[in-house]
Amino acid sequence: KKIEPYNEENGNGIARHIVLRENSDGEVMCTLVINSKKLPEAEEIALELTKEHPEVVSFCLSSNTETTNVILGDDAKVIYGKSRLLDVLCGKKFELSPLSFYQVNHAAAELLYEKAKELANLQEGQTLLDLYCGVGTIGISICGDNNNLCGVETVRDAVIDAKRNAELNRRNETNTVFFEADAGDGIKMCKQRFGKADVIIVDPPRKGLDEKVINEITKSESEKVVYVSCNPATLARDLKIFAANGYICSTVYPFNLFPRTKHVETVVQLVRKKPDTYLDVKIDLSELDATPAETAATYQEIKDYIQEKHGVKVSSLYIAQVKEQLGIKERECYNKSKSEHARQPQCPEAKVNLIRDALAHFQMI
Repeated sequence: KKIEPYNEENGNGIARHIVLRENSDGEVMCTLVINSKKLPEAEEIALELTKEHPEVVSFCLSSNTETTNVILGDDAKVIYGKSRLLDVLCGKKFELSPLSFYQVNHAAAELLYEKAKELANLQEGQTLLDLYCGVGTIGISICGDNNNLCGVETVRDAVIDAKRNAELNRRNETNTVFFEADAGDGIKMCKQRFGKADVIIVDPPRKGLDEKVINEITKSESEKVVYVSCNPATLARDLKIFAANGYICSTVYPFNLFPRTKHVETVVQLVRKKPDTYLDVKIDLSELDATPAETAATYQEIKDYIQEKHGVKVSSLYIAQVKEQLGIKERECYNKSKSEHARQPQCPEAKVNLIRDALAHFQMI
């Protein structure tokens, strides 16, 4: 049966996209996205397709009549076979419905999630907040049995799948929860359930994070954020906002999930800055009473200036006497003798003038 392809310029045609999803056993879920509310020939197409390709165990229709670059519609109807596809990723089981987000490159996704787990470095009893969690793949893959897991997603079907996947992997319902909510609201919901999240993982769409969500994350004061990005441009934009709000980018790892294309998936670790970890200042309190004039030039610099300009040597004692006469504060009294009754030589008038000239040169008087 021939179906006219969709024309983006004039909006005509029926077949917009064909989405194929394959699990580790080679089973395929086929979703036909149509520019129509229904397709009368759908069952006939499903029979012909599965006869020709027995690996197709599920055929679904998704209606998308909007003028948009979004691929899938808001719902999907199973025409033939299974309503969900079972896959194994990082040793965990996941059931996938037609509208649920799932990484397209299985092998590279496992490497990516292993790196995310390493960067999260969850300790016993800590809480992970998984924003844009999809069907729960990242959170379930990296959380231990004694970690609290809070997943947040706006797509209802994905949240339903995430809850089923938690059950499939025997996650304890007392420490695992998935919310259908906006990412910003999810931060508050997690806090109400488990307290402050120790680690937050975000895996947003290509448009990146809303600034409001970043602000909510930084206000939560979680020690660590693991950012999984499929768009380096929006990632760079968001990292600047994180930096302005007290988080530093400590590590960046790219993964080639899309071979033979320009696209790359990136995993970034962000750590909340602490004063005692990035700034070390030592203050010598004896320097606090130094005057601007005193710090303008050293005794040796004054001596060198007079020697070079006038060919005359002067002592530190003479310089100290002239500075005292002019009211320039001294921390060390060069003009005092060790003996209380000792007589000190006084600076000759000629050298007084030379020293005054040097002090003027260094803008000390």
